[in-house]
Amino acid sequence: MLIVADSGPLIVFARSAHLDLLHAIAADVVVPATVLRECTSDVRLPGAAAILVALRDGVLIERDDAAATGRLGALATLDAGETAAIALAIELRAPVLMDERLGRAVARHHQVPVIGSAGVLLRAKQLGRIDAVRPILDAWRQDIGYFMSDALRAEVLRRAGETP
Repeated sequence: MLIVADSGPLIVFARSAHLDLLHAIAADVVVPATVLRECTSDVRLPGAAAILVALRDGVLIERDDAAATGRLGALATLDAGETAAIALAIELRAPVLMDERLGRAVARHHQVPVIGSAGVLLRAKQLGRIDAVRPILDAWRQDIGYFMSDALRAEVLRRAGETP
C-alpha cells in the first residue's frame, strides 16, 4: 500500500525521530513536491534534516504535484501543501496522511481515505513496532508543541489499551 503525506505529520514524525513508523501503515510514503518544499526549504527548520535524510534513504518518495491540484485549490481554502497532498492522493487513489481538520474534511469530501499521526501510532503499536503510544504523545506535546484535543488523546489512549 502507498500513502501520500502532508507536511504536519511528516514534521512531527521527523522531529521525534519516528519517520520509520510511517512504514507501519504503508510500504511507500509519497510526498508531493510542494509538501517537501514546505518541510525542507530551510534545513534549519525543525525536522527538515531528518526529512531530507529519509528522502535520500528511500524512506520517503518525492512526486511531482498532481495535475488536479489547481482544480482542488479552487474548492477549498487549504494551504498549498494540503492541496497538493489531497490532489496527489486522488490521482494515485491512495490514502492521505493529514492531521489538519479542514484538510481532512476536504479529503473525505473527495472520497480520499484519511489517516492521522495518532492512527499511525496505533497501527505501529498493533504491529509491535512500538511498545506504547502514550510516551510518544507526551513527547509530541511537551517537546514539539503538537496539539491534540484532550478528547482525541483520551480516545487514542483507550484504543491503544493505555488508559489508567
